[in-house]
Amino acid sequence: MMGYFSNGTEGDCYERQYCNRCVHEDAEKGCAVMLAHVLHNYEECNKEDSILHILIPRKADGFNDQCAMFMERKS
Repeated sequence: MMGYFSNGTEGDCYERQYCNRCVHEDAEKGCAVMLAHVLHNYEECNKEDSILHILIPRKADGFNDQCAMFMERKS
């Protein structure tokens, strides 16, 4: 099951927890994985082979798990 953000606040919290601390985030463009979820999650959510299920998976408890691409930036 792929990550799901019920509202903008939930997405913002996830970005602060992962995207903003990740080496892959671009200061101007933001997080490519989050952008893919925002743009394509509606049409991809029911496709079992969607890459979005792998990039931000859902945990059994219903919360979003850590992004598969997350690599913490060193200070």
